[in-house]
Amino acid sequence: MRIFKIIFLTLFVSVGIAAKAQNPSNNTVVKTEKKDFRTKADLFYQKINEQQEPQILDARTEEEFEQAHLPKAIQVDPAIDGYEKAFDRLIKNSPVFIYSIQTGRSTKIANLLKDQGFENIYVLSPGISAWIGAGYPVVASANNRNRIVLNDFKTALKSQQYVLVDYGSNYCAPCKKVIPVLDSLNRTSNNKIKTIQVQIDANPEIIKEFKITTLPTIILYKDGTPVWEKIGIPSVTEIIEASITK
Repeated sequence: MRIFKIIFLTLFVSVGIAAKAQNPSNNTVVKTEKKDFRTKADLFYQKINEQQEPQILDARTEEEFEQAHLPKAIQVDPAIDGYEKAFDRLIKNSPVFIYSIQTGRSTKIANLLKDQGFENIYVLSPGISAWIGAGYPVVASANNRNRIVLNDFKTALKSQQYVLVDYGSNYCAPCKKVIPVLDSLNRTSNNKIKTIQVQIDANPEIIKEFKITTLPTIILYKDGTPVWEKIGIPSVTEIIEASITK
């Protein structure tokens, strides 16, 4: 009898170990692979042109949309309650193209569409500036107060020996962090460096002409010629050093 108990206990433990190996505990974290929807402007443009009726979503605010947007785009702001109702108009087996100022809001919508069964999803990367900078068409407002006439801008680049241009947007979080740097530069440089802010939404002609594809982009011009560039948030020190060494 004792031997029988030992054999039974051994079999019970073995079965338990096997079951545990086949069925991970609830504490086990199962990682699901996230899809990368980011698409460069040239491929984004190519895929759109392959569609007779492309499904394009502008994942920005109504104000941003009115300033400049892609042709045939539908404005869908993920910050507005009930924005998902716009998805009812979409055809699941057709590609969906999404863009925003960068990729945060557009990726949020892309993941939501993926969960709803959409498979062909493209997110414009690094954002709408890549589309505009590549020279692809946009519908822009001619009455924007931040608009700068292209020829006037070119003249301004030569109006002083050093001109620093901030290519950005009021709706881009990193771009907003550049503003204090420019304010500090204006105080520090004793007006030796002129600063100009170019809002991409209001100035697609300039963005296209100067091929700006990433925000924020900061360029220092000397006598109208670019001599220093930084993508991201610069410091006052590196801007001044660039003006001294260039």
